[in-house]
Amino acid sequence: MLPGPALPLAILAGRADDMRAEIMVQVACGDAGSGERLQVTGTLVGPRRGRDMTLPTTVKLVDIRGDRPIDAAGQYAFARAVFTEPAYWTPELPNLYRLHAEVQRGDQTVAFVDRMVGLRRLGVRGRSLWLEGRRWVPRGVTMPTTGFDPQSLRSLSAAAVIDDPSDEICAAADQAGVAIIAVLRGADDQPFDRDTAASRIAAWALHPSVVLALVPRLESAERAGAVVAAARRLKGTMLVGVEVDGTQPPDAVPSAAIGGVDCLIVSLPCEGLPHEEWRSWPADKPLVAWRATTMAQGTTAEHRQECDRLQAALAAWGCGQGASHLPWDWAGYSCILAR
Repeated sequence: MLPGPALPLAILAGRADDMRAEIMVQVACGDAGSGERLQVTGTLVGPRRGRDMTLPTTVKLVDIRGDRPIDAAGQYAFARAVFTEPAYWTPELPNLYRLHAEVQRGDQTVAFVDRMVGLRRLGVRGRSLWLEGRRWVPRGVTMPTTGFDPQSLRSLSAAAVIDDPSDEICAAADQAGVAIIAVLRGADDQPFDRDTAASRIAAWALHPSVVLALVPRLESAERAGAVVAAARRLKGTMLVGVEVDGTQPPDAVPSAAIGGVDCLIVSLPCEGLPHEEWRSWPADKPLVAWRATTMAQGTTAEHRQECDRLQAALAAWGCGQGASHLPWDWAGYSCILAR
């Protein structure tokens, strides 16, 4: 690695199928400098799972947009990589590639990147989440930011729900194969403003383990909408959801807060169930159940069992009078510590 600080990085996903995947690497290069053309060189090598690397391939970065006019406020360098027979990241197979890139202006190196990255195919179909071509139902439990143990979560097939996870936590989850639901909330227990939220989302999007960024219940629909709008161009295949009050009818949720989100996080009190009108909510958007628990001293395994209890309770509730959707329409389940 070259001396000096690493500069901001973004990886933008392109077309992806079983035989081919494209990404674009964007590196911020600071000041416009002398105006000389930028040149990006580098490779991605992998896939690697932990310490194992089977039949590694090397994919070269191809410099693009090097002749783009220089913005007086700064400049970005761009490169494109095309993978044939790509190895995508999933919790079962946490495939990663080592990205090494350098950006040069003439004979001077102005930026560098050396880190692990993953390719991930994650999205929404109807009222379900899909990961690597199949329906995926996350079951999340609250995890602290200190003493994070991804292996315990992996053995339970559980996702981690973490307030503002650090780059180190996300990198550990990348390698272990643990999904993270990242909550846009700071140490003061308050939601982030738009600009801070956008910065966090851009950083999390580099990690295939971060599957969902959650906008917690905010003071106004306008603030929620502003965060979602800021995330749209930064999040890649990461999903963005907004927390809503599940004890209120769906009509009480302002459209400005949910228009651009990928899913809704339906928040419930301890042992609570959703308002009956959620049974027949017609919108074609996934719902993730999110129920508080007071079991602060319980083990990770006990918290994971709470997700199964919630799933069973919602299955019974979904068969109640007036239901128009099947009970397995819930896209995910999380049991979090009551605040």
